[in-house]
Amino acid sequence: MGGKDKQRTKGNVKPSSSGRAAALMSKDGTVGFVGFGGLMGSPGSSNLGYVPMAAGAVEDVDATVDSEFRMVMRKLMKRDSVTKLKAVQEFTDLCKSSTAEAVESALPFWPRLFNKLAMDIDHRVREATQQAMEQLVLKVGRNLAPHLRYVIGPWLCAQFDTYAVVASSGKRSFQAAFSDEKQAEVIMFCRKEFFEYLQDNILTQTPATLSDPK
Repeated sequence: MGGKDKQRTKGNVKPSSSGRAAALMSKDGTVGFVGFGGLMGSPGSSNLGYVPMAAGAVEDVDATVDSEFRMVMRKLMKRDSVTKLKAVQEFTDLCKSSTAEAVESALPFWPRLFNKLAMDIDHRVREATQQAMEQLVLKVGRNLAPHLRYVIGPWLCAQFDTYAVVASSGKRSFQAAFSDEKQAEVIMFCRKEFFEYLQDNILTQTPATLSDPK
């Protein structure tokens, strides 16, 4: 690589490869903050920001997703709180017992589910959802990076849930992903997506749109 190319690369950070992301992981094994810069796109690129739950999104899960995760994620779409709670707990157990590759196959569909479940009217479902997130990040590590911007809003808000057990679970899941010294950097880096999430919830959403009306 010539001198000019080196200067151009240094001055204009391009999307990181998985190898670079791995190199930027924290020493304690948690997800490294720096690697998110490349994986989340450069300034001026299309930014999807907060992605609300779309009806039927998980019905389109393709064959690349592990079969057990496919079944569980469909259960997570159910309205009944008891069914959802059991499904989230099953998802958590799968994250613990499955290979990293199997868990990673579910990652593209997890943000939409997480966004809805993290705000479920049943605090037991919200708590279980944060426990599921903790096990997921422990298994996938840096591979969560491309999906961070889609979950950062409800993930941060969960840490201030009115139910103490939910807030504690939210903090544990976040700490499982980021070391203490990286957390403030992550929040600053994702502040645009976080503020978009807050704006949407305050100015656009209603209790009826955020949860099952019944």
